[in-house]
Amino acid sequence: MVSVAEISDALSAHPGVGAAVVAVVRHDGRDVTVAAVEPTEYLSGPVLRNHVRRRLGEDCGLTGVLVVERLPVVGGEVDVGFLVAAVADGRCTLFEDPRDDVERRVAEIWSAQMDVRPVGATDDFLELGGDSLSALGIIAALEAEFDRPLDVYEFISASSVRRLAEILR
Repeated sequence: MVSVAEISDALSAHPGVGAAVVAVVRHDGRDVTVAAVEPTEYLSGPVLRNHVRRRLGEDCGLTGVLVVERLPVVGGEVDVGFLVAAVADGRCTLFEDPRDDVERRVAEIWSAQMDVRPVGATDDFLELGGDSLSALGIIAALEAEFDRPLDVYEFISASSVRRLAEILR
């Protein structure tokens, strides 16, 4: 496993990141590594998470990235309570592997169509950088894969691999 300092350095090396802090927090009975980032341009948490995974490896341990206006630091230390709350209330989406074959197939299609690796089951299409052109490519690939029509409204409303897989089941 990579250290929190190495993850912080990898995030800070991104040209769109002004500053970053990383901490290990407890969520649902397990330890997860979460970062908070002050961006200098628009960036999403999943894009930054994948940046770190490309630099340090898929198994680097970074589970989520929260984009903030100001770093959550109190007395020179990371405000772990702030990060725990952000994860608990959904402001910081944690990477989740697909649970079954349908989610895996949907995630693979998203990954191939958007050239984003990896795509997690709860990742948001727009936060991954999805646009109208990639949406149309994904919809066409999903219709071919699952032999079922899918309209743009269904796709955009679902927004994540997991919710889209539920529609396709």
